Amino acid sequence: MNIKLELLKIYISDVINSKLEDFEIDASQIADTSAIQMITEIQKIIKDENYSDFDAIEEIVCIFERYNIDCGFRHDF
Repeated sequence: MNIKLELLKIYISDVINSKLEDFEIDASQIADTSAIQMITEIQKIIKDENYSDFDAIEEIVCIFERYNIDCGFRHDF
């Protein structure tokens, strides 16, 4: 699983779907921006003492899913 590649695929798909004809892609800028957003969301969950360990992991997996990043089969229940 390459997070930057997954985020880049999502970005390209969104651009195509919005029917833009001319566009420039800075893969690092796009991935870094989304990655920072994800890390910030994950950090908030980790800092929140109201979550049990299980619930924190569940919320983190949900963040990955929101960004269309595969979490693998270990969390498939």
